[in-house]
Amino acid sequence: MPIRLIQVASFDPETTRLLGLAYERACEGVGPDVTVREALAKRIIEVARRGERDLDKLIRYGRGKDQSLADEVQAAGQSGLAPILPATTP
Repeated sequence: MPIRLIQVASFDPETTRLLGLAYERACEGVGPDVTVREALAKRIIEVARRGERDLDKLIRYGRGKDQSLADEVQAAGQSGLAPILPATTP
């Protein structure tokens, strides 16, 4: 069952493909917990709305591992979601 979260944003087809790929890779090893997967998706969409298109950065931010992007999003008045996964190597 797909998670529908991109209702509040509009992305071109290539970016949508990139976000899907970032989400799939960010979810690797997460397990079936829908709450965690939804949080990953929200984080990826959040930073993509600010213009990020680097796949690795999208994945790291989705996992809560890119503090520089988190700081930028928080400074811009976005939600600044807290990390949702334990700190491990990618």
